[in-house]
Amino acid sequence: MDQTLKNAEWRVANLDCEHDAAALRRGLSGQPGIAEVDVYPKGAKVSVRFDPTKTSAAEVQRQLRETGFPAEQGRDLPSLPKPWRSLKVLTSAVSGLLLLAGWLASMAPATEVASLPLYIAAILVGGYFFGREAIEDLAFEREIGIELLMSVAAVVAAVMGQPAEGAMLTFLYSISEAAEGYTEEKTRSAIKALMALAPKVALVRREGREVEVPVEELRVGDLFIARPRQSMPTDGEIVSGASSINEAPVTGESITVEKGSGDRVFAGTINGEAALEVRATRTHADNTLARIIQMVEAAQERRGRSQRFIERFGAWYSPAVLGLGILAALALPLVLGLAWQDAVMRATVFIVAAAPCALVISIPITMVAALGTVPAMARSSRAACMWRSLGR
Repeated sequence: MDQTLKNAEWRVANLDCEHDAAALRRGLSGQPGIAEVDVYPKGAKVSVRFDPTKTSAAEVQRQLRETGFPAEQGRDLPSLPKPWRSLKVLTSAVSGLLLLAGWLASMAPATEVASLPLYIAAILVGGYFFGREAIEDLAFEREIGIELLMSVAAVVAAVMGQPAEGAMLTFLYSISEAAEGYTEEKTRSAIKALMALAPKVALVRREGREVEVPVEELRVGDLFIARPRQSMPTDGEIVSGASSINEAPVTGESITVEKGSGDRVFAGTINGEAALEVRATRTHADNTLARIIQMVEAAQERRGRSQRFIERFGAWYSPAVLGLGILAALALPLVLGLAWQDAVMRATVFIVAAAPCALVISIPITMVAALGTVPAMARSSRAACMWRSLGR
């Protein structure tokens, strides 16, 4: 490993899925001085190794902003915008309204002529995001995914005189695209719950006076004061005072522990009835709570055996479905004597029916459902297992 390279991490906005992660990698890879880019969509985090002689952290942040994934201030996870401010949600809703308007227009002979442009508009609006993803995957990643299958099916349906079916397909799939980001938000709730355990500021004694500083600015050796009922900002050793410490948020142990001068305390644990003066032994980025958060993030990003198999299977299954659909459209008129229009429509129905939507999302959705229950982990015995693995 090149020792001259520096590593920097940022939480970034607008990072909701693997497609966003791929776009972020493309935006940074190949830039002068950037050697390696790792993206963690579930943690909304990007890690960049760069050559400080050719670029800087500030320059990388500028490139992140230009790519559409601005770095967030602080270490907190960015929250998604409200549904009415999300472009994916808005385009899905507009697509549904255009579909409804087209259907209502088709009910009366006087307005039937207006239904076609309404259906076409519903396809264009609803399919904007996943259609763009399909083109980007095909052009940059050389991959054929579900998005391309759905895009082809919607366009073919409209061309073959079934715009209502194409609009309906586009609307339904756009709903899943709109919900994807909020599914990621569910998985991040565990990390947010852990981050909430530690206070944002610490009361530090410096140069004979007490000042409040952000926990990120705590240095090893600093003396900080833990007030009663306050969480510990970082790991430390008690210099003076005695109190009961509630370690349940970190270890899962429900019984408080009596501690005094010389005993260790850990970030996120809650002081009891008396003020304590504590000497910091770890920085905010390296304390026990930060290491637990890193373990949770690593667990969320790590793919299980079933998910890895499904992703490998989907990588060749989607191209196979598209290829069989094209083959069916060409072969059915020759083999069975069907009309070309009937053959194309049957091939389109086959592509939609065989699209591996449920198969590909089955494992991630199961993991999301499990990980979404983890916010209580900070108060459960599972945290104690992590604690022991850290080598208490």
